[in-house]
Amino acid sequence: MKSHTAPATVKNIFIVNENIQVRRPAYYLIITSSTVGALFEENMKKTLIALTITNLLATTISFAQADESTVTKIATDETIVVTANRSTQDKFNALAAIDVFDRAAIEQIQPLSIADLLTRVAGINTSSNGSQAHQTSLFVRGTNSDHVLILVNGVRVGSATLGNKDLSAIQIQNVERVEVVKGSRAALWGSDAIGGVIQIFTRQYEAGKGQVGLKFGNDNLRQTYGVIGLGNEKHSYTLSASIESSDGFDVITPDKDNAYPVDQPDDDGYDRESISINGTSKLNKALSLEVNGLYEQGSTELDANPFYTGDVASHENHNFLARAHYQLAQSYFQFGIATSTDSNEDNFDKVSAGQAALNFQTNRDQVNALAQFQLDEQSEITIGVDWYNEEVSSSTLYSENKRDANALFFAARKELSELKLEASIRRDDVGEIEAETTYQFGAGYEILPNLMVALTQGSAFKAPSFNELYWPGDAYFVGNDNLQPETSKSTELLTRYQQGSYSIELSLYQTKFDNLIESGPANLDDPWGLWTPNNIAKATIEGIEATLSAEIFNSHNTLTLSHVDAQDDSKKEQLIRRPYFSANYSLSYYGDNWDITLDINHQGSRYDNDFNFQRIKMNSYTVFNLTAGYQVTEQLNLIAKVTNLGDKAYQQIPEYWGADRGFSVSAEYQF
Repeated sequence: MKSHTAPATVKNIFIVNENIQVRRPAYYLIITSSTVGALFEENMKKTLIALTITNLLATTISFAQADESTVTKIATDETIVVTANRSTQDKFNALAAIDVFDRAAIEQIQPLSIADLLTRVAGINTSSNGSQAHQTSLFVRGTNSDHVLILVNGVRVGSATLGNKDLSAIQIQNVERVEVVKGSRAALWGSDAIGGVIQIFTRQYEAGKGQVGLKFGNDNLRQTYGVIGLGNEKHSYTLSASIESSDGFDVITPDKDNAYPVDQPDDDGYDRESISINGTSKLNKALSLEVNGLYEQGSTELDANPFYTGDVASHENHNFLARAHYQLAQSYFQFGIATSTDSNEDNFDKVSAGQAALNFQTNRDQVNALAQFQLDEQSEITIGVDWYNEEVSSSTLYSENKRDANALFFAARKELSELKLEASIRRDDVGEIEAETTYQFGAGYEILPNLMVALTQGSAFKAPSFNELYWPGDAYFVGNDNLQPETSKSTELLTRYQQGSYSIELSLYQTKFDNLIESGPANLDDPWGLWTPNNIAKATIEGIEATLSAEIFNSHNTLTLSHVDAQDDSKKEQLIRRPYFSANYSLSYYGDNWDITLDINHQGSRYDNDFNFQRIKMNSYTVFNLTAGYQVTEQLNLIAKVTNLGDKAYQQIPEYWGADRGFSVSAEYQF
């Protein structure tokens, strides 16, 4: 077990990408697999029928400031992650399915958004209401869209009224690295971490160096960004900013069978601006202070019925963190304070009939502290506390508008030769709802130095949102303050292998839910009357996913496959918006000063509900994307990308159409 490094001080952590390198990559091969013994019965046989290709792309070199000697050194190291256990850890030794994207991978892929980037991870599916700037729901291993915890530089973000985070607001140009941990992690992170945890780190650059970029594309897409490193050896900070706008496209084509169609034949554009700062001051040999902040704002045009809502939505979000790190020889201490705001306003002045604009704002103050002790070369324990306060301000008057949450957690890791053990337990008390105790146990065994099998089991929960608990009631919906947390128990079997330029990761998993919150008519005979939420649903999710990566003849190949069987146990039917099968294949070929990447994404058929509350089946679809890069000089790189190369007409949500064939050209200059 390696000595401690400050978990959140990502500036000093070298990240190696097993899957993608910008130039002449050194690849690893990985397999991710998760599930359990008991799930290999009849239901699991059904799960094994289909597999999916959802491409995993990870990172390759350290950060943008690494020089050639550094790259040569770290090319043989393991990828280091901080999200799985709230401490630094070799990715290969983590007893969880983990995907990592660093800046090199992001620039190679040229994703439209964070959600677009995450579609390359096995077991993650998205449903979008239009372009990359419109609301996008994220489903991790078949769990609900609010069953994944989103962190930005360690700060819990998102809306307490909706209970989730709109990832479309975070511009990809400000992102340095994304860590995706799949599976239950509530015993370390608390509420929401049922399907997994996604942590986003903002840009980092060495003092005196920087990068600027320009992009132009169809629908009058315009994008510019800049990043610069400031300071010296003791005080190193990075300032980044980005601006993006587009005229968009018409996101809804009315359904003739819809009794209440939305018919706005206009383009639905957007604009977004953001700025971030991220850095660390080394006060002495043992003590350092980390500071980071992110501010983002923008507006998005919608196709909506103006009788109920507006056709323009705006957001203004920010988060700020100050965190102290104290490192001793065999122990490490961390104390952080943070604040975040998630604000959304609907329609500005365009609401019909003189109605005021709808606005919802979540203010969240957070405090966390942890202590880690390395007992010996093979043993480590962590003790921590988390506290946060959520307060909602809105044009809608909630019956309760604030709550506190506090938690105490304990975690331990032990290595006994080839045997690796993990355990964690946590107690959360959120507002007036019933307190929850969650746990996580895992055991892994290195059959060979490059082959590991691990079995984990854990529990998790999701606290009800303010809308579910305290919505004051109108003609359509009323909250229920008697709701209890949604709970789950998960089991995962993981196999990981890496050898030179090949890697495989295979996961089999099962998650069982109790007390799922489901909204329905208060009067079952009147589906158009008042609705309210209740803890009445149960669900079972079983799945298998695989990620295979290999370097063959100057090219890098990544294939991801996943099959998810997500069943509503109460209704004996599949949960909506979860495809049975999805897959992604990425082929990157590298020349001396150029590269080209073909990305193929397949999403299988899925069920959904139309606007008449009728269950319908959405068709499967396959989309091809092509990206080409040319290194003009050591500093200047030109990139061209074509999305939806075959101009495939497809839908993820009824009435909402995906984008037609699109293109973009961009230039990136490093100094």
